[in-house]
Amino acid sequence: MAGEVIKFIFIWAVVIVCLTSVSSLLFGELAEYSQFVEVIFTTFGAGMGNYDLTVFTNLSIGTVIGEVFVVLVVIINNVVLLNFVIAIQADTYSKFTNESLGIYYDGIIARIPIYEDDSRYGGLIVGTPPFNVLSIFMIPFYLLVKNDKTLKWGNDLFTRVMFAPLALIFTALFMAANLLLLPFAYLSAIFKKVKLLRK
Repeated sequence: MAGEVIKFIFIWAVVIVCLTSVSSLLFGELAEYSQFVEVIFTTFGAGMGNYDLTVFTNLSIGTVIGEVFVVLVVIINNVVLLNFVIAIQADTYSKFTNESLGIYYDGIIARIPIYEDDSRYGGLIVGTPPFNVLSIFMIPFYLLVKNDKTLKWGNDLFTRVMFAPLALIFTALFMAANLLLLPFAYLSAIFKKVKLLRK
């Protein structure tokens, strides 16, 4: 944070010195703009809103030039300050975003042991829709049985029963796809062998 503030002060000082140089060149005939150090404080003050437009009444290039310059100094100073404040906040936000993401991942990793499968009651949550509706019928079994060995056996049986329809469906789909693609595989193999024989 301190590094960003130091960069900001340096760049802001460069902007103030540039504005001071321009005001010294334009308004050097006025007493308020005759010495460079005083002009720096005058420009800084004008940028902060502390300005006096009456000093430009006797200006040879015109009063309007002085007034327009002071307005430009105020606008440039405010835009520079606002941009630096936004830049510092964005940088700080990006740093904290990375840290908060790390804290979030740390929390997830710390909870992984909680999400391990329970060999006694895991069957209640492992089912996929629509077969997870079958879990309702197993609740009385889980409530009434207290023996760990029986609970593990019942949980294992229930998990197998719950995944049996999915296993049968995917096995049937796999076999059907293989049977459909088998003629194409033979044709492709025959085509490649004929191609090799021609060489």
